[in-house]
Amino acid sequence: MVEQTTEESTTRIRWLKATVIGLGVIFLGLAVLLIVLIMTGGPKRTASSGTVAPRSVVVEDLEFSLPRNSRVAEVFATGNRIILRVRLADGTERLYALDGETLKPLGSITVKVEK
Repeated sequence: MVEQTTEESTTRIRWLKATVIGLGVIFLGLAVLLIVLIMTGGPKRTASSGTVAPRSVVVEDLEFSLPRNSRVAEVFATGNRIILRVRLADGTERLYALDGETLKPLGSITVKVEK
């Protein structure tokens, strides 16, 4: 009986030694990696990830006609669309959808409140 326990304990001690040595090697590798990163200033970032290349923009005069005695109440930008909320002279509201790049009208919808 004594022989089995000493044999089992010897096996356990060997596994414990192997685990401790393995963890020591991993710790030493991480320490070396940390020192190298500190000395070199870390990973280098490319210029393309932080900056956007400028693009040419053509400016043209566009005209958008609203009904008489109306006014623009709000302007919303959603994705590639611009929405104008216009209050008409009679109190109703109309939403105009414009393309965000060309500013061409896409359509409109009139919102009426029942009386």
